[in-house]
Amino acid sequence: MATIVGIEASGGAILAGDRVLAEGGTVESKHKRHVFDFGDVGAAAVGESGDIDEFRRRLESENRTYETERGDPMDVMRFANVAADIAGEEGVEAIVVARDNRDVPRVRAIDAEGGILTDETVAFGSGAQFALGVLDGATVDIDLPAVEELARDAIEAAADRDTATGADIDTYRLSGDGA
Repeated sequence: MATIVGIEASGGAILAGDRVLAEGGTVESKHKRHVFDFGDVGAAAVGESGDIDEFRRRLESENRTYETERGDPMDVMRFANVAADIAGEEGVEAIVVARDNRDVPRVRAIDAEGGILTDETVAFGSGAQFALGVLDGATVDIDLPAVEELARDAIEAAADRDTATGADIDTYRLSGDGA
């Protein structure tokens, strides 16, 4: 199934996820993207392959339409609500990153029923319990490169213990300095 994590920290916010696609207990691919960069906002998702693809396609379309019509990226609550509607319809678990109304990068977790959680650290997927083991003991009052390293460590810990999580990791970062 893969594993995705999101971390909200003083230096910004990070999404990370591996590239394994495992369905029915069998690894189907080691090249499936679970982390998506939409410019000023990012998302990650786990679930069935076609559902992830449809989630990404629809979320990207909604984001592009919003930015074209408004000239600005969605804030985190708007982006999370749009993602939650799509995740609920597609049956995927997702994590999104965007700026709040004070320009601070935020993480929002979305369950497969479309519920939104505001935890600073979150993990979904087959290796989530292992990733959370790394995240639960960590301080997030660190700079963005250290946060990215923490996210990678969490995915690597999951990969060490979960056959449906791989070692190839993609990340998305949103800096707290407005860049």
